Parts: sequence; structure tokens; C-alpha cells
Amino acid sequence: MGRFSRLDFAEAPAANGAPLEDPWPDLDEQGCLNAAGDQFDRGLYEAALVYYSRALRFNRDLAQAWTGQVRCLICLEEYREAITWSTRGLERFKDDPDLLACRGLALVLSGTIREGMEYVDGAVESKTPSVLAWLARGEALLAAGQPPVNARRCFLKAQELAPDDWRVDLRIGMALNRAALFAEARTPLTAALRRAETNPMVLFHVGCMHEGAGEWNLAAGYFQRAALARPDFKEAQERLDRVKRGSPMRGWWKALGVGR
Repeated sequence: MGRFSRLDFAEAPAANGAPLEDPWPDLDEQGCLNAAGDQFDRGLYEAALVYYSRALRFNRDLAQAWTGQVRCLICLEEYREAITWSTRGLERFKDDPDLLACRGLALVLSGTIREGMEYVDGAVESKTPSVLAWLARGEALLAAGQPPVNARRCFLKAQELAPDDWRVDLRIGMALNRAALFAEARTPLTAALRRAETNPMVLFHVGCMHEGAGEWNLAAGYFQRAALARPDFKEAQERLDRVKRGSPMRGWWKALGVGR
């Protein structure tokens, strides 16, 4: 069963009969959105999907929740589902720049580059291009193999619109890490770390940047902090184990009794 099962939502709670598999939310509309954002920021995308879906039970015209679901599916690498769900959202919000941008990014990441770039270009050409639209366009350009200088312009626009938002710096750093531009990822990730030093996603991606740069001991420290900040963070633990095995510091780890 695909992750669309998590996106279905009921019009109202059932009064009688069998209980709903996903009970009616005990939070209000804004509470669900806040919870979704918190889960997303911690990298718990499936949990965020559930909360966005619950928010839509209260109000199907929440563009933020539709966009949130698409972003979660992209982060889970469920690109085809993200494309389908963005189509549903755009049926309600035809020119919403966030939905246009997310649809475009999902298309690019799924291999449909030309059509995807048309959507992300359309998003930034709107009257009020959003932070997310600029972030998505920058990431799409990198994924499409375009020169990094073009993506940098998009990321700079996003930072200008939200100069104090660590989430923007984090997402820029993540995109640069995925493109193996580890030296360029250092600045935005360091900025995110200054503002969100206990966030597991920030710690994890700072670790990825250090690993990519060959800074094994620093990478191990950040992966360990990420795993401690979120005990269910499998990827952080796996990366920690990997750098311990492959690092030139392996003998040092073993001496401390923490190597394999």
C-alpha cells in the first residue's frame, strides 16, 4: 500500500460503528499544522504527513497543509505520489507558487526535467514568489545538473526573504550536500547550527557535510549528537557506524572501546 493511505481524511468523526483507523484529531486545525511543522523539522516525515492530513479534516482549503503533504512525500522520495497529490492541490489553488514549485521539484527528481523546470520557473515568476519556490528552484537546478552558480542565485533569494530562518539555511545545505557540494554546504549549515544546535536534522546534515569533506572525526561527533537528539534516527546511527569503520581514526575508536 502506498503512502496515499496516509493522506486520506474523513469529513467528520464517525458517531457509531467501527472506530476510524486514524481517530479524529484531538488538536484543532492550527494545532495540527504546528505539530506537522515540528515533525517535519525533525525529519519525521511520515508523522508530519499524518498531521497535515488531520489539519485537512478541519479545512480542505488549507494550502499550507496540501503543500506540506507534497513536501513530505518528496522528502520520502515518493516522487510519483508527490506529483499526483500536487495535482489535487492545484485543482483548488491553481496558481499557488508553493504547490507549483513542489510539483516541479518532484517532476525533476523523478526524471521529468523539462516539464518540472517549467513549473518551478512559473513559481518564481509569480507576483509574489515564496521562499519555498526559490528553494525548490535551486534544488531542481542542482538535480538537473545545471551549473551551481544558477542554484546559488535562487538560494540567495530565499535567504533574502527569510534572513533569520534556520530552516532555510538547513534546506540549502541539504540540497548542496545531495549535490556533493560539501564546501559550499558548510556556510548555510553552520548558520543553521548556530540557531538550532539541538535539532537532529541540522546535526545530521552538518555531519554529512563533514563526512563529504573527509573530516571523519567531526562527522562522527555530529552523527552521534543527532542520534542522541532523536533516538529513532536510523540514518544517523548508520552514518556513525560507517564513519567509524571507514575513518582513519578507526584505531582510536577501537582504543576507546566504541569501534567494531
